[in-house]
Amino acid sequence: MVIIPTEKRFDWQRPPFVLFLLVLSNVLIFFFLQDEDQEKFYQAMSRYEQLEYFETEWPLYLQYLKETKVSDRTVLRNEKLYDLGEHGLLAQQLVTDKPFYDYLRYNQVRFQEPEKGDYWKDREAIVSLINETSIYGYGLKPKELNPISLLTHQFLHGDLLHLMGNMFFLIVFGFAVEAAIGQIRFLIFYLLSGLAGGILFMTVNADSPSALVGASGAISGVMAMYLGVFRLRKIEFFYWLFIFVGFIRAPALWVLALYIANELFNFMTQTDSNVAFMAHIGGFIAGAILVLTTYLVNPKAFDEEYMEADEQHSPEQQARTKIYQLMSNFAFDSAVKQIDTYQAQYEFSFELALLRYRILKTWNDDQLLDCAVELMKKEKLDPEQMLQIEKIWRSTECAESQFNNQELLALGWRTCAIDNLKLAEDLFVMLYSRGVKTEELSHFARKLSVCFGQKEHDAKCKKYAKAADEIYDRSRGFSSF
Repeated sequence: MVIIPTEKRFDWQRPPFVLFLLVLSNVLIFFFLQDEDQEKFYQAMSRYEQLEYFETEWPLYLQYLKETKVSDRTVLRNEKLYDLGEHGLLAQQLVTDKPFYDYLRYNQVRFQEPEKGDYWKDREAIVSLINETSIYGYGLKPKELNPISLLTHQFLHGDLLHLMGNMFFLIVFGFAVEAAIGQIRFLIFYLLSGLAGGILFMTVNADSPSALVGASGAISGVMAMYLGVFRLRKIEFFYWLFIFVGFIRAPALWVLALYIANELFNFMTQTDSNVAFMAHIGGFIAGAILVLTTYLVNPKAFDEEYMEADEQHSPEQQARTKIYQLMSNFAFDSAVKQIDTYQAQYEFSFELALLRYRILKTWNDDQLLDCAVELMKKEKLDPEQMLQIEKIWRSTECAESQFNNQELLALGWRTCAIDNLKLAEDLFVMLYSRGVKTEELSHFARKLSVCFGQKEHDAKCKKYAKAADEIYDRSRGFSSF
C-alpha cells in the first residue's frame, strides 16, 4: 500500500534548506562513510566461515541466550532456524552479537577451543572488522545502548534502495512541513521523531543483536507532521493498492490513523521481516504529538497562508488525475482509453503504460498481447523499468514469436541493464537457436562477457568471450537479418 500527498508543491519563496541539508547528509554519509561496509562485513563472515567456528560456538550461543534471560520465543526461533539449516543467518547473528563475544571471553574455560587457526586472535580480528563498519559502529543496538547512536543511526542506511526509498518519502512530505512550521522547528522535530522511533524499537526488540539503521523513524515523524499540519482539512492523496490506483480527498488525520494501523498490521503479520515497523510507529506517534502540541500551545507557529493556498494543476496533471479518478470508480475501460489519449498528447509515461498493461491483464485479455509487446519494444528504459519488462516477458505466452531477430537482439542489449542477466542470456540462446550467426550477435555475446566479467563471474565471462569469437569468425560474408 502506498499513500502519498499531492496537495502541495515546492514553493521557492519558502526554500526547504533543512530538507536539502538532511538529504545531502544522508547521501554523502552513505557514499563516503559507508562505502567500505559491505567489503568489511564480507571479509569478516568469510573468515568466520573458513575457520568453521560456527558449530563450536552454536551450543554456547544457545546457553548464552538462556543465561541472559532472553524471551523463550527468541530461543525457539533460533533453534528452529538451526533445524531448518539457516546456519549462515545464525552465523551473522553470532558474529554481530558483541555481548556474546564478551560472554565467550568470560567463559573461555568452559569449552574446547577450535583447533583451526589461532582462535582468540582470529575471533578478535573478526569482531574488529564488524565494529569497523559504520552500521555496527554507529547503528542503534538494543543490547549495547549508546545514547549517541540514537542520533547517528538516523543517518545510516543498509543499501542503496533503502536510502532511495527513505529520501523519496522525506522529500515528498518534508518540503511542505518545513514551509508550514519553519526550518528550526522542522529540524528539531525530525530528530526527535527519529529518537522516539529508535527508543520504541529498542523497547520491543530488547533481545535483538541486530543494529537499527535508517531515517525511517524520523521520516515517519515527518509524515505524521504533514498530516498534523493539515489536520481535518481535506487534502489530495495519491494511493496505490495492488492494481487500484487513484486520487482521493480526505481529512489528513484520517490517513494518519490508516498509516499507524498498516504498520501495526505489518508488525503482527510479517514477523520475519527486517523492516523496523516499531521504529516507524514510534516516529509516527512522536511526530503527531509534537506538531499537534505545537498547534495547541502556539497556533501562530504555523504558516496559515501557505497551508490555505490552493494549488494550480497543469493540463497534464489534470489528465493524469482523470485517469486515477476513473480507476477509483472501477471504470477500467474508460481508464485505458484515457491513458491512450494521454500518451498521444504528452511525453510517454512508463508508469501509465505499465498501469494500462495491469488493467488489461486483470480485466481484458483482448488487447493484452499487443500491449505487452509494445511495452517490451520500448527503448531508453532505466534498470528498474527493465525489471518490469522482464516480468512481463516471463508472464507473456509466445512472447518470442512476436519479435523478429533484430527486435530480439535490441531487447537483449536493453536487458543487460538487469542485474541478474538471466533474460539477456535467454535471448542470446533464442537468437542462436534461430540460426543467427551474425556480427551483431557476436557483439551481443561480447557485451555479455563484459557484464559477467564486471560481476567477477569468470566462467560465464570466458564462455561468452569464446562464443563472441566463434560467431564473429562464422559471420564473415553473410547476415541472417
